[in-house]
Amino acid sequence: MEIPLVVVVLIIGIFSVIQSIFGVGLLVFGTPTFLLLGASYPEAVGYLLPSSLLLSAIQTHGFKDKIKIARGIILYSIPFVFIGMSLIVGTNHHSLIVKMIGIIMLLLSLIHIIGVEIIFDKIKKFGRISLMLTGIVHGISNQGGAMLTILMRSIYSDKEKIRTNIAFAYLLFGLSQLSVLLWFDVKIVSWNSIIYGLVTLTLYQVLGKNLFKSLNQRFFNLIFAIFMIFYGILLIFTG
Repeated sequence: MEIPLVVVVLIIGIFSVIQSIFGVGLLVFGTPTFLLLGASYPEAVGYLLPSSLLLSAIQTHGFKDKIKIARGIILYSIPFVFIGMSLIVGTNHHSLIVKMIGIIMLLLSLIHIIGVEIIFDKIKKFGRISLMLTGIVHGISNQGGAMLTILMRSIYSDKEKIRTNIAFAYLLFGLSQLSVLLWFDVKIVSWNSIIYGLVTLTLYQVLGKNLFKSLNQRFFNLIFAIFMIFYGILLIFTG
């Protein structure tokens, strides 16, 4: 389904601001938004991926000393991103995909509501399995950002380290997804991608960097969970 350019730019703009502050948002909330508007999963990823890659690269640049999760992401997450993305792109069951993503969003929102502190020790104990699950979840639903937030908070307390490591993981995830889409000959880059990238870059420079300094983590966790529940329910009952 062809979505008007102004609508695409508006969606990417709103969720780019959120991701520039928290490290996640563009894919986590942009994907279900486009699905609800009638786009297929590959189309939704195609709209969002160029801006997501750009934003992740910007947030990672200059903070290499803070990136500690690279080896784990490459060894245990990336192969499962490939597998999950390949399975989804190769199917035409749009309604099933939409409902599945809705269920994943509801389950992840419950983790945030219950209190991620309860599962932090479990995540550390099963670190490799957590990374594998994050990879497969991201591949089939674009919801790896929600799991990355929980995973990084179990490792770091500094918000800059959390955001930088999420951005780096997102960058690798995005490159993996791009490879799969190119393999399946799904065209995701167009002249409009330049517009999306400029919108993302401008909003990051004007709003994102300044808002990040005043981040209230508890408030974000609450809003994040509410949005996850809202989108999850919509996807399940309208898919």
